[in-house]
Amino acid sequence: VTMLFAAFTSAYIVRRSGSDWADIPLPAVLWLNTIVLGASSLALEGGRYFGEHRRWSLANAAFALALSLGVAFLWGQAAAWRQLQAAGIYLPANPSSSFFYMMTAAHAVHVVAAIIVLARATLLTWQGLGQRQFRTWAASIGLCRTFWHFLFAVWVYLFAFISIF
Repeated sequence: VTMLFAAFTSAYIVRRSGSDWADIPLPAVLWLNTIVLGASSLALEGGRYFGEHRRWSLANAAFALALSLGVAFLWGQAAAWRQLQAAGIYLPANPSSSFFYMMTAAHAVHVVAAIIVLARATLLTWQGLGQRQFRTWAASIGLCRTFWHFLFAVWVYLFAFISIF
Protein backbone atom coordinates (compact mmCIF):
# COMPACT_ATOMS: atom_id res chain seq x y z
CA VAL A 1 0.00 0.00 0.00
CA THR A 2 2.86 2.35 0.82
CA MET A 3 4.42 1.69 -2.58
CA LEU A 4 1.10 2.23 -4.36
CA PHE A 5 0.61 5.68 -2.87
CA ALA A 6 4.30 6.52 -3.31
CA ALA A 7 3.90 5.69 -6.99
CA PHE A 8 0.80 7.86 -7.20
CA THR A 9 2.70 10.71 -5.55
CA SER A 10 5.64 10.38 -7.90
CA ALA A 11 3.43 10.21 -10.97
CA TYR A 12 1.42 13.20 -9.72
CA ILE A 13 4.57 15.32 -9.32
CA VAL A 14 5.85 14.39 -12.77
CA ARG A 15 2.47 14.81 -14.49
CA ARG A 16 1.81 18.15 -12.77
CA SER A 17 4.44 19.78 -14.99
CA GLY A 18 2.32 19.15 -18.10
CA SER A 19 0.77 22.10 -19.93
CA ASP A 20 -2.73 20.63 -19.64
CA TRP A 21 -2.68 20.53 -15.82
CA ALA A 22 -5.47 22.57 -14.20
CA ASP A 23 -5.82 22.60 -10.42
CA ILE A 24 -9.23 21.64 -9.11
CA PRO A 25 -10.92 23.12 -6.06
CA LEU A 26 -10.95 20.62 -3.22
CA PRO A 27 -14.38 20.05 -1.65
CA ALA A 28 -14.62 21.39 1.90
CA VAL A 29 -16.11 18.07 3.05
CA LEU A 30 -12.58 16.62 2.91
CA TRP A 31 -11.75 18.52 6.11
CA LEU A 32 -14.73 16.92 7.83
CA ASN A 33 -13.72 13.52 6.42
CA THR A 34 -10.29 13.92 7.98
CA ILE A 35 -11.85 14.64 11.37
CA VAL A 36 -14.28 11.70 10.98
CA LEU A 37 -11.49 9.25 10.13
CA GLY A 38 -9.36 10.55 13.01
CA ALA A 39 -12.31 10.19 15.39
CA SER A 40 -12.77 6.64 14.15
CA SER A 41 -9.14 5.87 15.03
CA LEU A 42 -9.71 7.32 18.50
CA ALA A 43 -12.87 5.24 18.95
CA LEU A 44 -10.96 2.13 17.90
CA GLU A 45 -8.32 2.90 20.51
CA GLY A 46 -11.09 3.37 23.06
CA GLY A 47 -12.51 -0.05 22.17
CA ARG A 48 -9.09 -1.64 22.55
CA TYR A 49 -8.57 0.07 25.91
CA PHE A 50 -11.96 -0.97 27.25
CA GLY A 51 -11.49 -4.52 25.97
CA GLU A 52 -8.09 -4.83 27.57
CA HIS A 53 -9.68 -3.74 30.86
CA ARG A 54 -12.52 -6.27 30.38
CA ARG A 55 -15.19 -3.58 30.05
CA TRP A 56 -16.89 -5.34 27.17
CA SER A 57 -20.04 -3.24 26.83
CA LEU A 58 -17.94 -0.09 26.47
CA ALA A 59 -15.62 -1.89 24.04
CA ASN A 60 -18.65 -2.91 21.97
CA ALA A 61 -19.92 0.67 21.89
CA ALA A 62 -16.51 2.08 20.94
CA PHE A 63 -16.02 -0.44 18.12
CA ALA A 64 -19.53 0.23 16.82
CA LEU A 65 -18.72 3.96 16.82
CA ALA A 66 -15.42 3.35 15.00
CA LEU A 67 -17.22 1.25 12.41
CA SER A 68 -19.97 3.85 11.95
CA LEU A 69 -17.42 6.62 11.52
CA GLY A 70 -15.55 4.53 8.96
CA VAL A 71 -18.73 4.18 6.93
CA ALA A 72 -19.37 7.91 7.39
CA PHE A 73 -15.92 8.59 5.94
CA LEU A 74 -16.83 6.64 2.80
CA TRP A 75 -20.10 8.53 2.58
CA GLY A 76 -18.11 11.76 2.86
CA GLN A 77 -15.81 10.67 0.04
CA ALA A 78 -18.82 10.01 -2.16
CA ALA A 79 -20.14 13.45 -1.20
CA ALA A 80 -16.82 15.02 -2.24
CA TRP A 81 -17.01 13.29 -5.62
CA ARG A 82 -20.64 14.45 -6.05
CA GLN A 83 -19.61 18.02 -5.21
CA LEU A 84 -16.89 17.92 -7.85
CA GLN A 85 -19.28 16.43 -10.40
CA ALA A 86 -21.86 19.14 -9.61
CA ALA A 87 -19.12 21.67 -10.41
CA GLY A 88 -18.51 19.92 -13.76
CA ILE A 89 -15.26 18.26 -12.66
CA TYR A 90 -15.24 14.64 -13.73
CA LEU A 91 -12.60 11.93 -13.81
CA PRO A 92 -11.38 12.63 -17.37
CA ALA A 93 -11.76 16.44 -17.12
CA ASN A 94 -8.01 17.01 -16.73
CA PRO A 95 -5.00 15.27 -15.21
CA SER A 96 -5.53 16.91 -11.81
CA SER A 97 -9.09 15.65 -11.48
CA SER A 98 -8.04 12.21 -12.74
CA PHE A 99 -5.38 11.96 -10.05
CA PHE A 100 -7.79 13.19 -7.36
CA TYR A 101 -10.44 10.60 -8.25
CA MET A 102 -7.87 7.81 -8.68
CA MET A 103 -6.02 8.42 -5.42
CA THR A 104 -9.14 8.95 -3.31
CA ALA A 105 -10.83 5.91 -4.88
CA ALA A 106 -7.77 3.74 -4.20
CA HIS A 107 -7.81 4.94 -0.60
CA ALA A 108 -11.56 4.28 -0.36
CA VAL A 109 -11.08 0.70 -1.58
CA HIS A 110 -8.53 0.17 1.20
CA VAL A 111 -10.92 1.73 3.72
CA VAL A 112 -13.61 -0.75 2.62
CA ALA A 113 -11.15 -3.58 3.31
CA ALA A 114 -10.30 -2.04 6.69
CA ILE A 115 -14.01 -1.74 7.50
CA ILE A 116 -14.36 -5.47 6.84
CA VAL A 117 -11.44 -6.17 9.20
CA LEU A 118 -12.96 -3.80 11.78
CA ALA A 119 -16.38 -5.40 11.40
CA ARG A 120 -14.83 -8.81 12.05
CA ALA A 121 -13.04 -7.52 15.15
CA THR A 122 -16.25 -5.86 16.33
CA LEU A 123 -18.16 -9.09 15.81
CA LEU A 124 -15.58 -11.01 17.85
CA THR A 125 -16.08 -8.55 20.69
CA TRP A 126 -19.87 -8.71 20.47
CA GLN A 127 -19.74 -12.51 20.49
CA GLY A 128 -17.71 -12.41 23.68
CA LEU A 129 -14.55 -13.92 22.18
CA GLY A 130 -12.44 -11.43 24.11
CA GLN A 131 -13.89 -12.73 27.34
CA ARG A 132 -13.28 -16.37 26.38
CA GLN A 133 -10.08 -16.17 24.33
CA PHE A 134 -8.42 -12.89 25.17
CA ARG A 135 -5.17 -13.54 23.29
CA THR A 136 -7.00 -14.33 20.04
CA TRP A 137 -9.15 -11.22 20.48
CA ALA A 138 -6.13 -9.02 21.27
CA ALA A 139 -4.27 -10.27 18.18
CA SER A 140 -7.28 -9.56 15.99
CA ILE A 141 -7.68 -6.08 17.44
CA GLY A 142 -3.94 -5.44 17.04
CA LEU A 143 -4.10 -6.27 13.32
CA CYS A 144 -7.18 -4.14 12.92
CA ARG A 145 -5.56 -1.18 14.70
CA THR A 146 -2.43 -1.34 12.56
CA PHE A 147 -4.46 -1.38 9.34
CA TRP A 148 -6.89 1.32 10.45
CA HIS A 149 -4.31 3.76 11.81
CA PHE A 150 -2.10 3.24 8.76
CA LEU A 151 -5.01 4.19 6.49
CA PHE A 152 -5.65 7.27 8.59
CA ALA A 153 -1.99 8.27 8.19
CA VAL A 154 -2.21 7.64 4.43
CA TRP A 155 -5.32 9.82 4.25
CA VAL A 156 -3.65 12.67 6.15
CA TYR A 157 -0.67 12.39 3.80
CA LEU A 158 -2.85 12.33 0.66
CA PHE A 159 -5.01 15.21 1.78
CA ALA A 160 -2.00 17.32 2.75
CA PHE A 161 -0.19 16.45 -0.47
CA ILE A 162 -3.13 17.28 -2.72
CA SER A 163 -3.84 20.45 -0.77
CA ILE A 164 -0.27 21.71 -1.03
CA PHE A 165 0.42 20.67 -4.61
